[in-house]
Amino acid sequence: MSIIRSIVVLSAAVVSVSTSGCVRNYVAVPAPIPEPPARLGATVQSSLMMQEENGEASDFVVYEHEFVQGTCRLNPEGESHLRQIAARAAQVSFPIIVEHASAEISPDDPCYVACPTIDSQRRNAIAVALTMMGVANANARVVSGPALSPGLTAGEADRAYNQATSRSGGGAAGGAGGGSFAGGLGGGFF
Repeated sequence: MSIIRSIVVLSAAVVSVSTSGCVRNYVAVPAPIPEPPARLGATVQSSLMMQEENGEASDFVVYEHEFVQGTCRLNPEGESHLRQIAARAAQVSFPIIVEHASAEISPDDPCYVACPTIDSQRRNAIAVALTMMGVANANARVVSGPALSPGLTAGEADRAYNQATSRSGGGAAGGAGGGSFAGGLGGGFF
């Protein structure tokens, strides 16, 4: 039995030596290792960060509806918003935008004589108020211009409100969000 085993081992050695000569000049090049997949969400992270930054910048817009109509005086909501802007202005470098008025003030308005355009009057009033609140370089940061995102027309706002508050029209059922996946009526996730 040992002779048969020796012959089998010897034949295996001869076969392996003889076949190795056939591939002696062949060099195997390993396939390149592919890049590992990106982390979950990494491909959209830059877009989300840009959206977040744009949203932050829109916090620094003083909108037309925050003024008493036809004047450069802020209404109570506008005053509250301006205090929030002043509190956060030192931490960001966004310009502070005073939204253009949709129409010039009428010649009947008492402000008309003092300032021919309400836009410049509102811009100056906001710059002075922010300076008094301690915002550095407020005069340079406050500009008059269009809002960063367009508002809704009255008809669009009415449709959006009705859709958000109706039970059959938009799915929100008593709240803006939630209600369908994991939280019941107006519930959300938690």
